Amino acid sequence: MNSPEAAFAALSIPRDDRLPDEVDVAIIGGGLMGCACAYYLGKAGAKVLLLEKSLLAGQQSSRAWGFVRQQSRDEAEVPLMQASIGIWRELERELQADLGWRNDGCLFVAGNEAERAGYESWLSVARSFSVDTVMLSPREVERKLPGYAVPQLGGLFTASDGQAEPTQVARAFAMRARELGVRIVEHCGARGIDVAAGQVVGVETERGYVKAKAVVCAAGITTFRLLRLLGISLPQQLVRGTVARTTPGPALSGISTIANGVGFRQRVDGSFNIADDAHVDVDMTLGHLRALHWYAPSLWAHRKSFRFNLNGACLTDLRQRMPWSEASKLGPGIHQREPFTPPNGKGLRTALRALKDAFPYQANTQIVEQWAGGIDVLPDGIPVIDAQTSPRGLAVATGFCGHGFAMGPIVGKTLADWIHTGDPGLDMRQLRLSRFAEGDVKPPSSLF
Repeated sequence: MNSPEAAFAALSIPRDDRLPDEVDVAIIGGGLMGCACAYYLGKAGAKVLLLEKSLLAGQQSSRAWGFVRQQSRDEAEVPLMQASIGIWRELERELQADLGWRNDGCLFVAGNEAERAGYESWLSVARSFSVDTVMLSPREVERKLPGYAVPQLGGLFTASDGQAEPTQVARAFAMRARELGVRIVEHCGARGIDVAAGQVVGVETERGYVKAKAVVCAAGITTFRLLRLLGISLPQQLVRGTVARTTPGPALSGISTIANGVGFRQRVDGSFNIADDAHVDVDMTLGHLRALHWYAPSLWAHRKSFRFNLNGACLTDLRQRMPWSEASKLGPGIHQREPFTPPNGKGLRTALRALKDAFPYQANTQIVEQWAGGIDVLPDGIPVIDAQTSPRGLAVATGFCGHGFAMGPIVGKTLADWIHTGDPGLDMRQLRLSRFAEGDVKPPSSLF
C-alpha cells in the first residue's frame, strides 16, 4: 500500500477548477506547509491561490510519523518549534477539527552508553532555549513506559512535546482556508514562476497564467526544479521513509518514543504508528550525483541512518530523462504527478519485532497498513524557510528532512506574517535560501 488508507477519508475538500486572473499570493504545493500558509494568509485578508499538481497532502504530509517534538532538533529549528508547540495546543479548537493531538511528551530511550551520551549532549541546547527537556533514570523510563523489557540506561524526555495525525492536519487547514476565500485548485501544477525586473509577477500553470505579487514555493522535492528555472541552485535530494499502522494493542503510553530500534506512537484507539528507528532508504539514481559534494563530507558520520539501494528507481530515473517520457512532457515544475513510493517491508518487520521485544504484552499486535513517503533533504539537515529572496516576492519552504510535520503550523504562520507585514517574527537567518550560494553551510546534526 502506497499511502495511509485514511489520508483522505475524514475531510473532504470541495473541488474547484477555476483559476483567478490575479491574486496577491500564489502558493505552489498543497502539503502541510502550503495549506497552513494559505490559511494564515487568508486570515490576514490576502487574495490567495493554492496550486497542487495532484491531491492535497497526497505525499509526505500525510505519511509522516506524527511526532510533534522540540527534542533533539538543530539549534536553528528550536525557536520555531517552541512557537509551533504553542499553536498545536490550540489548533484543534482553531481549525474545528479532530487532529489526534496528544500532549504527552517525547522520549528517546538510551540502549547503550553511546546513545546516552548523545542524548545528554542535547541538554545544553535545551537549557539555552529553556526547553523542559530532562534526562530520565532507567527507573523513571520504566514508569513512563510500563513493562519495558530490554536493558536501558535512561532516556531523554520532553514533557511539552506531543503527537498528531498527519492524515488530518493539512486538509483541516485547507478547509478553513477555503472558508476564508482561498482558491484551492488540485490537479493543476505550476510550470514556472514569472519574474520581471527582479520581481515575481505571476505563475504559469497547466491551465493558464495567473498574475501574483508573491509566490510561495512549498513543492517538496519539486522545489529545486522550479528554482532551477529561475537560475537558483538548491542541493536538494530525495530519500524514502517507511511507516506502518498496527492493530490496537494494550494501552501503553501517549508518548512519542524511540526505543530499542523502533520509533512509535500509540493513538487513543490503541493502534501504533511504527517505523524502523531513524533509518531511511536511498534509492540510487543519476540524480543523486547532483550536488554530491555537498553531502559527501557527512555521509560517513551518518552512515548508520541510510540504506543505499540499487533498484528499479535507477531505471525509472533514466526513463524520465528521455524526451518522450511523461516527466519530460509534464516539465520540471511537475515532473511526476503521483510518484509511487514503495514501503520497506523488511524494515517494518524489524520494527514490529523490536516493539514486541520491548513490550512482550504487545505480542498480538500486527501490521495492518504500511506506506512510504519521499523525504526531501538538504545537506545541513535543516530546511529553507525564506521570504526575503532574490527575486523579490519569492518565498520558499522546503527541505524539511523528515521532521517538518511538527513545524507545519509555525512555518505557515511565519511565511504569512513575513509576506503580509515584512516581519517573520523570528530570526530566520540560519534558514535562508542564500546560505548555499554563500557557502555558509554547517555540518548536520542529522541528515533527516
